[in-house]
Amino acid sequence: MNDSIKLNDAVFCALDFETTGINPVIDRIIEVGMVKFTIDGVIETYSSFINPERDIPPETTEIHGITDVMVKDAPLIESMLDTISEFIGDSPLIIQNPRFDLAFLDVAFKKCARRIPQLLAYDTVRLARSTFKNLPNYRLKTLCDNLNIEIHCHRALSDAMGCMEVFRHVVKIHDKNRDWNFLDLNKLHGCTIRPALSRKEKARLHLDNQIFIGDVVKIRYMDENGNITTRRILPKGVVRQGRKTYIYAYCYMRDDERYFNTGRILKVY
Repeated sequence: MNDSIKLNDAVFCALDFETTGINPVIDRIIEVGMVKFTIDGVIETYSSFINPERDIPPETTEIHGITDVMVKDAPLIESMLDTISEFIGDSPLIIQNPRFDLAFLDVAFKKCARRIPQLLAYDTVRLARSTFKNLPNYRLKTLCDNLNIEIHCHRALSDAMGCMEVFRHVVKIHDKNRDWNFLDLNKLHGCTIRPALSRKEKARLHLDNQIFIGDVVKIRYMDENGNITTRRILPKGVVRQGRKTYIYAYCYMRDDERYFNTGRILKVY
């Protein structure tokens, strides 16, 4: 993003996901909401359910109200990635706690063996903390209530609209003369946030700090018959069954997707 571009000339995209849980490796996206907008108003909106190919935990449904029935006929995430990328385009993202949503997007692209686009996000929490002092917390509902913004919390499009409105309020408070550019915004916000898993999230993916989802790796593996082979794999997920843990991965040697018992991985190169 060119720092000299005026904020009033820019197009932004607010984004929000609803998911089956909070772990971007094991859990899945079930709803996406996006709003393309300028400082002066909405350009376009998009929302869709996404079939997670697994049951939605009851405790999660209690939060957002999304049930298995609502998503059973929805498209899969792999068919949605181009739509999401095209809608965002080169617009800066506006997200509440963007590391959460970007981590889910990062994993979705990697599981589908797709390269994630260059995305830059501004955090409405960080901007709000610099603008609205002495609030009890900086949750999206609290911010929207404080600014008289009506939203339906924990539904993707409504939350994305809420993020947009919080961002627009912040900019209008600081940029009264409508002459701010991205350099001014970056001074208020700090560095933009990119898709990346935190250390804690990465710790849930790997075997002995060496195997990560989306990163091709070479392993020495012993199958159920005791045969030992060395093979390259592209990890796509982690599955736990009882006390056993399996890495779901594309195997280059077999040209197929397989499950690897982590207890049978003898060495990681």
